[in-house]
Amino acid sequence: MRYLKVLALVILFFVSMVFFIQNTPELSKEVTLSMALLDFKFTSQPLPYYLLILVAFCAGSFICLFYFMADKVRLSGQLRTCRTKMSNLEQEVNSLRNLPLDEKNYPSADDSDDKS
Repeated sequence: MRYLKVLALVILFFVSMVFFIQNTPELSKEVTLSMALLDFKFTSQPLPYYLLILVAFCAGSFICLFYFMADKVRLSGQLRTCRTKMSNLEQEVNSLRNLPLDEKNYPSADDSDDKS
């Protein structure tokens, strides 16, 4: 499975490099971003398209990385809790196995017939 993931990454890298090489003139064109909100107006400097694509890719990668790291930390905590609970339950089972059987505590079939 690991080899398939590496192969997929290599193919993705190759396709993205071909895309950037074949579209260099179009991706080098500049775009100016602007945003107007109430009285505030923001206008950026002219930026090339490839820079916007690169920044969006990096931002998405970091967001995914932080999401999966938070999920891993949460799942690690759950696993630790479950292992502790399992260990406690195993200790309880072992202690119950080691208890001596005392037949005075358990009603026999003859005793239950006498009560009816």
